[in-house]
Amino acid sequence: MLDKQLAAALASREARGTRRRLISPPQGIDFSSNDYLGVAHSKEAQHRVSERLGHGLAIGSTGSRLLDGDSFLHKRVEQRIARHFGAECALLFNSGFDANVSMLATLPQPGDLVVYDALVHASMHDGMRGSRARCVPFAHNSTESLDKVLADELAGARGDAVRAGRANVFLAIEGVYSMDGDVAPVRELHSVLAKHVPTAGSRAMLVDEAHSVGVYGKGGTGLCAALGACDLAYVRLVTFGKAFGCAGAAVLCTPLVRDYLLNYARPLVYSTALAPLSVAAIDAVLDMAESGELDRRAAQVHRRTVRLRASLGDRWGTLPQTPHELPPAPIIPLLTPHAVDLAAHLQQSGCIARAALSAH
Repeated sequence: MLDKQLAAALASREARGTRRRLISPPQGIDFSSNDYLGVAHSKEAQHRVSERLGHGLAIGSTGSRLLDGDSFLHKRVEQRIARHFGAECALLFNSGFDANVSMLATLPQPGDLVVYDALVHASMHDGMRGSRARCVPFAHNSTESLDKVLADELAGARGDAVRAGRANVFLAIEGVYSMDGDVAPVRELHSVLAKHVPTAGSRAMLVDEAHSVGVYGKGGTGLCAALGACDLAYVRLVTFGKAFGCAGAAVLCTPLVRDYLLNYARPLVYSTALAPLSVAAIDAVLDMAESGELDRRAAQVHRRTVRLRASLGDRWGTLPQTPHELPPAPIIPLLTPHAVDLAAHLQQSGCIARAALSAH
């Protein structure tokens, strides 16, 4: 019975053209991967990692960091990440997905409110499913919608609890949205939050910078850094599997939040720690960030993005939103009911472009 149900679900996706399959490594001009800066295959990154491999790194961490998987390397690189991104502390996770699930499931307390952009990543949604707080969406990048949602949600007893310091309000957003390429109006959204929750200790903005690190900010430090808004975020999430070209993620936070996550974040507590090889790769790419190499690569990506957007014009609908003081993000969605056919045509022309299918 179960096998028939699973097969029927896959057949339904096949009929709708939304069935997913593993894809072999591509060949051609990369319009698809998250390796925005070309770091993953760069000779410089490979050389820097190779230098570190000569120091006898273990290939695996052997256990959870709370048991046998911690090391001096993990601690040192976390300290370096914190310094580079201008944070008090950093806590490594195996992935940004694990980190988002952990934060949204554990940080909001019973009676709290989480308001989130309707287009936040699936990992945030999974975290909120495990949250003990009320979670309510607002329209994508809309300060007007956020204002209305907060006004409605804080009109009654929950608002009294927030004003009395007995409850908190969380705002969950992304820096750059992975499927749309829109850049969040971080300061404007935070201003709306502060309007409704004037007590700083009762509000917390969580910013997922997975697609903005490497692309924005000096040394690839992200959107908040580029906007001078790091102080507005209670927690920032940075990932290393995209523009940094390796793997893993880090939560940028206070010592208190770090200690809390070490105790309550189940994906961290019950998982084998990030391998020393992966931590060494993060360390190597941070060398490139501090030398200015990532800035050079980011500038080249922005020039190419502007050129591509200009060539597309308005043929594909509205292009992603970007604050005026920043170059556009290198994510350009082409919305079409013929995504699979278009991707196949582009691949035949030597362009690596994939069809991003709905999760439904």
